[in-house]
Amino acid sequence: MNTKVSILFTLALAVLIASCGGKKSNTEETTTEESTEAAVAATYTVDTLASTVSWSGEVAGVYGHNGEIEIAEGTVSTLGDSITGATVVIDMTTIQPMDSASYKDEDGRRASDLVAHLSTGDFFLVEENPTSTFVIKSHNGSELVGDLTVRGITKEETATISSLEVGPEGLSAKADLVFNRQDYEVSWEHFMEDMVLSDDIKISLEIVAKP
Repeated sequence: MNTKVSILFTLALAVLIASCGGKKSNTEETTTEESTEAAVAATYTVDTLASTVSWSGEVAGVYGHNGEIEIAEGTVSTLGDSITGATVVIDMTTIQPMDSASYKDEDGRRASDLVAHLSTGDFFLVEENPTSTFVIKSHNGSELVGDLTVRGITKEETATISSLEVGPEGLSAKADLVFNRQDYEVSWEHFMEDMVLSDDIKISLEIVAKP
């Protein structure tokens, strides 16, 4: 009699353990499915009127020029709150200096004179290269790694994110990128070149994109 009871008790215990194990597995599967569903993939179109690109370059270590330039078009792809890819096309024909205090109403000193010079082969050769692009390849923490193309030359660069918001109504992001102009043959030939113009050009992106 004791042996039969012992066998029945053992079988009951085994069934109970198996049942508990099965429930745990189902819970884990449900949790995994919910986590996967939470990371939603989306693609946004850049609002070119609401987005801005600012640029700045230092001259003689004392002052510098800065301004804005328009975005022609762009898209941003995300997975959850992470950027998986993006393309931003910049219209190089829209270079606009904003440091108005640096200019005077006389030949060679106007803002339009600076724009004309930046558009030549000394700098961006705009007639042959009317656009520049930044194609984002990866997002890790606060860093966006992508391919920057200027004057038809492409180099890998890293932008640093200062803010990023992703939601069903759209995306907004701010990031800064500094590149060496010499890498893209933006090399103004001047007898005092090294003393006059810094090699670093800073680009600040403020992107607004909609579904």
